Amino acid sequence: MSVTSRNLPGRRPLLTLLVLSGLVLPLTACGGSGSADTASAKKTNPYGLIQAGTIRSATQTGQPPFAYAEDSGKPTGFIVDVTDEAARRLGLKVDYKSTSVTGSLAGLTAGQYDLASSGLGVTAERAKSVDFTKPLFWSTVAVLTSSKSKISTFDGFNGKRVGVVTGSSQEAMLPTRIPKAQPVRFQNQNAAVSQLLNGSIDAFLVGGPDAQEFLKQYSGLRQAVSGPIDHPTSMAVPKDHTAFLKALDKQIAAMVADGTYAKLYRTYFTTRPEAELIAAWPALKSQFPGAK
Repeated sequence: MSVTSRNLPGRRPLLTLLVLSGLVLPLTACGGSGSADTASAKKTNPYGLIQAGTIRSATQTGQPPFAYAEDSGKPTGFIVDVTDEAARRLGLKVDYKSTSVTGSLAGLTAGQYDLASSGLGVTAERAKSVDFTKPLFWSTVAVLTSSKSKISTFDGFNGKRVGVVTGSSQEAMLPTRIPKAQPVRFQNQNAAVSQLLNGSIDAFLVGGPDAQEFLKQYSGLRQAVSGPIDHPTSMAVPKDHTAFLKALDKQIAAMVADGTYAKLYRTYFTTRPEAELIAAWPALKSQFPGAK
């Protein structure tokens, strides 16, 4: 038997020790570096934003009073103001990107945006791909039509050409609210209102507060009917962005508690909060006397 194949007492093959040592050292080094990098990232970018220190937010320019553009093009509206205030309290900037409802939701899942700052209905289907903040508003649904129209019920628009915004919660409601309507889909609300004014469609199914804003702007429109809905309006963040979502919710809660939320609400809405919103934020009851 040769020396190299003999199992000598009290000795370990040198090659085995070297291999084991070689395996252990790189793993130890990599683990230490990775942990340090992770800790550093959490410190400089604790909310996992696309760009540390800045919220890249998708918004809309034609969804009054929640999100729309000033004459200068600057985003404004109730949800935009809430976003700006939350960001200020978190020590963050906001970089707004104008897009559609479908574009904002798709952008969140694709990693293009950190937040969608517009009036988004919280639906079970949407919750499969994004996470939502706590309720910011509880809306209604309304049908806008020509001031010359005499229709005053949802069923009265069966068989009519009814506009909806693609990807909106109203698009999902249409089959139950007006089951026999002829849907006409638009990329934004302004396009739908324009077609309603020129007679290309018979009606536009839209959120109640949005409807009131358009009625202020156009005397040729009338609200035919409105009704309650079963979900709140909120902002959305990418799935599993837990730290960012918790931070936003914490600041929204603080705004409700110190009266900032109520001040912003009164800037854009003349009606008291719905009972469902009061249930979500009990502190609002004392801030809006007479609210249910």
